[in-house]
Amino acid sequence: MGRRSDVRMDWQRNHHDPAGWGRLVAITLLSLGILSAIMYLVALDRVTVYVDGRVYRRTTAAATVGKVLTELGVTLRTGDQVQPELTEKVREGTEIRVHRGVEVKFHVDGGVQTIRTVPVSVVEALRRAKIELGPDDRVSSPLDDTVYAGQEIRVVRVRKRIVTEESIIKAPVELRKDNSLKEGVRQIVQKGEPGLLRKTVQITEEDGRVVRKKVLAKERIKEPKKQIVAVGTKETVYTMTTSRGREIRYTKVKQMVATAYYPGPESCGKYANGYTATGKKAGFGVVAVDKRVIPLGTRLYIEGYGYAEAADVGSAIRGDRIDLCFDTYREAKMFGKKTVKVYILAPQ
Repeated sequence: MGRRSDVRMDWQRNHHDPAGWGRLVAITLLSLGILSAIMYLVALDRVTVYVDGRVYRRTTAAATVGKVLTELGVTLRTGDQVQPELTEKVREGTEIRVHRGVEVKFHVDGGVQTIRTVPVSVVEALRRAKIELGPDDRVSSPLDDTVYAGQEIRVVRVRKRIVTEESIIKAPVELRKDNSLKEGVRQIVQKGEPGLLRKTVQITEEDGRVVRKKVLAKERIKEPKKQIVAVGTKETVYTMTTSRGREIRYTKVKQMVATAYYPGPESCGKYANGYTATGKKAGFGVVAVDKRVIPLGTRLYIEGYGYAEAADVGSAIRGDRIDLCFDTYREAKMFGKKTVKVYILAPQ
């Protein structure tokens, strides 16, 4: 009771003493200012900021990382990354690092997608771009490489699918010679039928374009039936009347360059024995031919010479050439060289 009375008496004295009251107010305000200063100094934190290749060390009263960067005038863009996060509280000794983003372009799905990101692995950049890779898709850069500014990365969509295909097997054709048909005539003896082949195929597409087909299995559903064709070999026989009034039957006529020879040494050299390559005695009516053009043993009628048999060959007789044998050297010389018609006679 006594203490409360003392306080009231002091108040009453001060109340009646203006100078005393002023001193009390001044002392109170000074105490509050000192207290505020002490509290401010206690609230300051020393931080270090790493940004754009520079280091800033300062003391700040900012409460969060974001406010510290605002104080420094650091502007952030999409793709930049700050460690610790912007909302993280600042403490004594906090280190703040600003990682600037780089621009990366992805060519994917027929278009171009651009993102800004800090330098991360290609696979992480794909994740940030929300580009999902299929099991067979290809990426132009290794997935564990680090992206860099201005990089362009191509994503190739690879799709593999299994399909069943059916194809026609052409009917094989067998040609059979038939002497009962005229030469050049063809006649179907047995009609062919196509077969059917079923294939299991793996198709690989890149960005929707087929780049590869791989046959995994084949199965013949239907075997083809062979077609048999008869080919006529019977030569057409023609008739002609010679200048001497004789009728000849022939199958072909050829324009040939004719020369003449005598089977003696005058035409055939000193080793001539008078016999042909087929062993036949050389003489009038025996001629030398290129057996690739006229087979040996073929009966002939030669314009301006008469009947003959292809029974000899010669090194100079090639192609459409024929060498006519005469009984005398004089006759061979007189014949010389000329173009003649050679009739291939029909079998008797």
